[in-house]
Amino acid sequence: MPASASPRLIALIAPRLDAGPHSRAIQAAADRLAPEGYFLMAGPWHDPALLPQLAALGPAGALVMGPLDDPALRLGLAALEIPVVETWSASSHPLDTAVVIDNEEAGRAAARHLAEKRHALVACISADNPWERARRQGFISAAAGLGLDRVADIVQPEVLQMNDGRMAFLRLLATNTIFDAVFCTSDLLAAATVSEAHNRDLHVPQDLAVLGFSDDGSAVQWAQGLTTLSVNAADLGRRAAQALLDRLQGELPAGQHQTLEVTFEARLST
Repeated sequence: MPASASPRLIALIAPRLDAGPHSRAIQAAADRLAPEGYFLMAGPWHDPALLPQLAALGPAGALVMGPLDDPALRLGLAALEIPVVETWSASSHPLDTAVVIDNEEAGRAAARHLAEKRHALVACISADNPWERARRQGFISAAAGLGLDRVADIVQPEVLQMNDGRMAFLRLLATNTIFDAVFCTSDLLAAATVSEAHNRDLHVPQDLAVLGFSDDGSAVQWAQGLTTLSVNAADLGRRAAQALLDRLQGELPAGQHQTLEVTFEARLST
């Protein structure tokens, strides 16, 4: 950025900033934007009531973690007339541009893998956020189509640390159902499930197969040998930042939708 140029602000719109995969994507986006003179501006901008204050700051664009499903938020951002990039998962009709993961397909892939491994009694543990809800829905729909018996479905309201994941697994055990495989829709849930299963003298995968979803690669560090579906959060952040730069520079029209590929790593846990 030339010394005489004024830095431009990019509004970072996210319900939380302390989630692991978000932090990697945010850092990668910030690193890509800074050399071009744009800087992420964090704040509680997901609250539509605060959009007038955001407008007063004159942001050049907005980077959104998650879909813009709140009508008031969509309306307020549209009124700013700035480029907006949704990430991780997009609303059914993105406001502007989206760089996302095919979360439903990830869930379907999880069901297919468990079916191939001949697990018939399956459970799902997920958190209550848009991307994990989509993974859960993909898993549930595919499991039904494959003839798998979904015996339990646990949605944990908030998953921020290992204890939250352990609580979700304990809730699953409390259903008193018999299951031989669990699909966990996030790193934390998968690592906590393996940890708590070991605490209960359940052997993975002999007693229980566990399949996770890794946004940042941390699950396989916490639970070695964990089979995962995964996406590169830093790559998502860089691509989102580039899409925003292209929109700001007039090189990309509105309405573009990029979908990152989810990869599969078969390890010992299934």
